[in-house]
Amino acid sequence: MYDIEADQEQELSMETSYFSFEEVLPGTSAYERYLEARYEIFCEELGRVEPPNAMSSNGNPIETDQYDPYSRHFLATHKPTQTVAGFVRVILPNLHGLNVTPRYTIDRPLPYADARDDNTGEISRMAIAPHFRRRHADQGKIQGSPEEEMSGKREGARRHQPELVLGMYREVYQLCRQLGIDYCVAAMDSHFSRLLVALGFPFVPVGPVNEAVSPPRRVFLISAQEMERSLGEREASLLEFMRAGGESAAG
Repeated sequence: MYDIEADQEQELSMETSYFSFEEVLPGTSAYERYLEARYEIFCEELGRVEPPNAMSSNGNPIETDQYDPYSRHFLATHKPTQTVAGFVRVILPNLHGLNVTPRYTIDRPLPYADARDDNTGEISRMAIAPHFRRRHADQGKIQGSPEEEMSGKREGARRHQPELVLGMYREVYQLCRQLGIDYCVAAMDSHFSRLLVALGFPFVPVGPVNEAVSPPRRVFLISAQEMERSLGEREASLLEFMRAGGESAAG
């Protein structure tokens, strides 16, 4: 398990052409800004999370849960406007388990023999702010999660969506490599998982679809080592981007 305070001494912060990616620490104004954004998307817009009836020091509602103390949190900011563009957290291995554990069925054994509770984290609370989402001409459905954001029209701010989503995944990857977390699980719908696999991210399903959540999702598992191998063979430039500390993204 991990000493959160000791780990956060090596705070991560990177940039791409249009976005900066910053680790936000509890007790800071940036962290409160991040929790406010989580409330706006997951509670107000998507209705996926029950509001916790908590407020920031500014008097604005926030979304937080029991996994936050065992997580590392990242905020993406649009550099030209300094507005929140997206965010993600990584739940680290801990004695209380991961967010997916009580909500999804995970088949055992896992496809990787060395995947254990103490070297597996969770990619969680990942979302894109409204201004950076793709427009859906055929319906007005809200898409706060990144599932629909990887293959959209390149118009206005939305043309930078791949840079935004991949930048957040880069934060996750570099954190996990820093901490020795070899695997991550994530609850995703089939569309987003197919897009990531097509890019070279070898997410594999490890359980059935949960029809009780909206949209229906299942748990996927990714190996850092397999991701490096897959990207190295198929998308060398993307692997270089994932490993870079502060170089610009293409686009």
